[in-house]
Amino acid sequence: MKIIIGTRGSKLALTQTNYIKALLENLNENIDIEVKIVKTTGDKDQSSKLSELGLGVFTKELDLKMLNNEIDIAVHSLKDVPTVWNENLTIASTPKRESYADLILWNKEDNDINIEKCNEKDNIIVGTSSIRRQEFLKIKYPNLKTKLLRGNVDTRLNKLRNKEYDAIILAEAGLNRLKMDLSDFNYERLNILPAPAQGVVGVASRTDNKEVISILQKINHKKTFLEALAERYALREYGGGCQAPFGALSKYDEENKILNLKCSVVIGNTIKSKEENINCDIMDIEGAKNLGIKIGKYIKQ
Repeated sequence: MKIIIGTRGSKLALTQTNYIKALLENLNENIDIEVKIVKTTGDKDQSSKLSELGLGVFTKELDLKMLNNEIDIAVHSLKDVPTVWNENLTIASTPKRESYADLILWNKEDNDINIEKCNEKDNIIVGTSSIRRQEFLKIKYPNLKTKLLRGNVDTRLNKLRNKEYDAIILAEAGLNRLKMDLSDFNYERLNILPAPAQGVVGVASRTDNKEVISILQKINHKKTFLEALAERYALREYGGGCQAPFGALSKYDEENKILNLKCSVVIGNTIKSKEENINCDIMDIEGAKNLGIKIGKYIKQ
């Protein structure tokens, strides 16, 4: 059987795709895999704010190629996939989640920078392209100033090295997957909730491609799938898509069969939060969806 995987061409996207390719090949099911690189809107436009480019800036070209049967599956950073999506497409598999944390990094030689204790006169400029990060920073770290940062991981780190920013924020998952050398930098995790499904790789397919879905299910990590589902349904119910100042984190306790979900959103100068648990089995898809919907609805009120 031949499976054509569609992916963006960035180093991180290809690393994630090759990870999925290896998982599929390790199934020993006589699968012949071809990787096809697709340039997306977000790749073509490296200067605009993501919020100006609309929904699905890193996915819609891949979606179209799946719908046109040019590729069989697409590998995404799941946080980039719109929560309201084409009904003919589905996230069929999520391998085990990497770190969900946001890291703030700054040059080691700038050892006078103190992120936690900076004050207004420090005028620290932080690079990010995320509205969520910008809005939570305003409240959690009010004396940091944000500035648009676009480009792949290498480009962003080089901009920091070249002093175009005093600090930048990146997802820890991408840095871990790329095995980036961070020896030039100081870094710490930010005390803010991540984007829904941050650190999760989502493997998409057509809903009618039952044979491929059956294969993808064999590389699915059920705990990750359940947690990501709860987070994404909370954002879906809240609205605003992946550019909303909305954070979510779900954790499933397999021993006690408890699914926890915490969500926060920035409204004006305040953070509105809600956290709740439900008892459920690891295969309780409807339970995860309903928990997400319930908290998303509360946050929206």
